[in-house]
Amino acid sequence: MIRFVLPLSLALLGSAALAQVGGPATSLVGNPLLSGYVRSGNTLTSPDGTQIVLSNRGPYLAGASVTLPTFDTARAGQLLGLLTGYGDGLGTPYAGYLGNPQVKPQLSTPAGTSVNAEQYSVTTKQIGEKLQFSVKLSEVPATTFTGIANATGPDKAAVVLRLFSDFQCPYCEQFETQTWPTLKDSLQKTFGGKVRVEFHQLPLEQLHPNARAAAEASECAAAQKQFWAYKDVLFDPKNWATWTVAANPNPSFLALASSLKLNADQFKTCLANRDGKAAVDAGLKEAAAVGVNGTPTLYVNGYRVVNIYDPAATLQLIRYVLGQ
Repeated sequence: MIRFVLPLSLALLGSAALAQVGGPATSLVGNPLLSGYVRSGNTLTSPDGTQIVLSNRGPYLAGASVTLPTFDTARAGQLLGLLTGYGDGLGTPYAGYLGNPQVKPQLSTPAGTSVNAEQYSVTTKQIGEKLQFSVKLSEVPATTFTGIANATGPDKAAVVLRLFSDFQCPYCEQFETQTWPTLKDSLQKTFGGKVRVEFHQLPLEQLHPNARAAAEASECAAAQKQFWAYKDVLFDPKNWATWTVAANPNPSFLALASSLKLNADQFKTCLANRDGKAAVDAGLKEAAAVGVNGTPTLYVNGYRVVNIYDPAATLQLIRYVLGQ
């Protein structure tokens, strides 16, 4: 699948609030770009014969299939920008992509082309003179994720939050200290204990020299069934400011284990033997398979949360998954 990259400035603005597909099914109602379209059920038809077929998931717009009577790349880009909420930020590069001489022959093949653009998957075909594309939220198959021991909540929960995180990443520390408390409280109030939360190890060693050591230390705490408490003390701002800059962070890791009353000898032996290495290696391998290369990254089941720092965006995506 071809990776379609949005401009950085647009990617940083991305959120569930911007999206049409993945948002409330009513989000397209009254849009001036659809002026003149006639609606019949879930099909919108323009005077020139352009058709947009919408699909719903409960009260949410799950996807759309667009058929244009001619190979009009500018119009296709405009409609994709509308359906994703990214406007020209996505529409213009998509139109350019369609006009690429190397791409156009692929459009006439039975499979057409598939493109990833931020949280969306876009499939495009040319059928005779017509141009057809469909857009939906990209979803990582559940089988791509591996079983994780560091998890809370029901084993067979309908909703699983999968967080890929690096203990030394400042953005992860921001998420843990500023976003997660609010999100955790909202999850409890809104969904009770029905959501499973998983922590997936992704230390970015090339950027954060103590990240792997911290990840392995957290796995040593997990061996004593204290992963979540140890995660919290690692991310505590005062502690985080200390161990992240230490030439040798192990004394800090041992002190934090002591503060949680973990078995000191067992923890020290675990660190020395690097007993947590295998679990961390597995996390890195899983992240590569999923396609995660930055932290923090959060998935609701197989759907990536675009604005991880906005609890409302995660809650809406959960409702989308549940069709509520």
